[in-house]
Amino acid sequence: MSGTQDIINAVNNDEKLKNSRSFRDRIYTDQPIIRTASKLKRPDVPEKIREMKNLAFTPEAYWKTSAWLFRTQGMFMTDYTDDLTYYEDFTAYYPTYRDLTTEQLRGYFTWRSHIRNGEYPRAPKAFILIYMYEMINCIGVSSAQDAFFQLRVISENYSDTDTDIARLSVKWLNDIVVYYGLPTELLSGSSDFEFDNAVLRLMDYGDVDRDQLFAAIMRLSAYNIEKSAFYSEMPELFSEAACRVYIKLYEYYRDHRKNSLCEKLFGRPVEMKYRMFESAVFFDTMSDRNCVCRISDIQTFSSRNGEWFCEKLHGNRGKNKPLGELMRTVDSILREKTGIAHRINCGDNSRNTIKLAEKLIEKLIAESSVTKPADIEIDLSALDNIRSAADITRERLIVDEEICEESVPEPISDIIAESPVAEQKLLDKIEKMFIRALLYGGDYKKAAMDNGCLPSVIADSINEKLFETFSDTVIEFDGDEPIIIEDYTDELKELFPD
Repeated sequence: MSGTQDIINAVNNDEKLKNSRSFRDRIYTDQPIIRTASKLKRPDVPEKIREMKNLAFTPEAYWKTSAWLFRTQGMFMTDYTDDLTYYEDFTAYYPTYRDLTTEQLRGYFTWRSHIRNGEYPRAPKAFILIYMYEMINCIGVSSAQDAFFQLRVISENYSDTDTDIARLSVKWLNDIVVYYGLPTELLSGSSDFEFDNAVLRLMDYGDVDRDQLFAAIMRLSAYNIEKSAFYSEMPELFSEAACRVYIKLYEYYRDHRKNSLCEKLFGRPVEMKYRMFESAVFFDTMSDRNCVCRISDIQTFSSRNGEWFCEKLHGNRGKNKPLGELMRTVDSILREKTGIAHRINCGDNSRNTIKLAEKLIEKLIAESSVTKPADIEIDLSALDNIRSAADITRERLIVDEEICEESVPEPISDIIAESPVAEQKLLDKIEKMFIRALLYGGDYKKAAMDNGCLPSVIADSINEKLFETFSDTVIEFDGDEPIIIEDYTDELKELFPD
């Protein structure tokens, strides 16, 4: 039996197969068990889809990219609609028209017709991604701005179905604005745009009011201020304390450090290569242009000789942990100084930062007339003494004899006068030698080495011990060279004469 039909007839007429357990207890109509491919029922292939498929086999398609083919087929099918709903789920990575079967293609174009009518039925993830690819390639839209809004609508309606849809939508919406040169105001409200705006408010705190500054702190702080028990009780006091501490710390870094506080928290903008519409099937029709798109003062995109670059604050662009630790410290000190809400530990900050925050918050509380509730403790063991004293008083009241009042001595003040000697006692012998060497031109390195210590370690210790007096560090480093801050030289010389 050499022909295909002979093989099929042999299988259909096989008595052993007919009497097998699979078939003997069932009733079948007069239909063959197997058929040739030509006799299988297939859905109709619309002529438009047939022509679209043939585009993949043109001579030009053989040397063009898959992104070119997707855009070419998409433009060809711009106005096509269908009415065959596809109900099955399937998985496809970087799906294109070429990857879909006829049934899936007809199902996609049917679903797309619903989308264009403002209806958003359930769909396989591959359908949603292909539609998003169409938007970033400006297929089936009147303009790039129309594509932006259509992509945003898809994100709003399908982000809950898959985390990839939400993540990719944010990136591609940004890229549409940059690539097609749309107004940057379209990005207002996006997480990336709001992050930059909040950082800029922290950088330019002098140009914004306290409400805007505190809103930026809340937006960026990893410590959830809104859930703070103290903030719930006294939001205005918390807001003012947070702003004062941040501003004072910012000014300290500005005046005494090479890097600003914002650079310490978020780093500096850095330019890196950027892949436009990453993880998408996208055909670049303007690869040879040179342009610059400024999203904000700290985020700029540029295209140079076909390559894209992005200068921005890279790394974590979400909640900032160091800023959160500072806000936790503010919350902790406010609770301790006012007695409002249960106490919490300070954040992971240096001693100097905590002392600075304490001084500012104490002053703020004094200005605000917020008093700490008195701590009332009852010593139950003293009740017997109280009863005895009451009995004696009663006996004295009922006698006729006049009782002379005992003279009560006036309280003695226990105020201790401050003295420069007290300040000197804060430092040990090594630290005194070190600071005198800096004050009077001595050999500070020898003072450190003779005692087996590093200059930086001794300087840090002196700064911590004298912070209570000066509310600031007194020694800073110019590179590796420790120097006395000029403003405090005279006072230090009085404390540590040569």
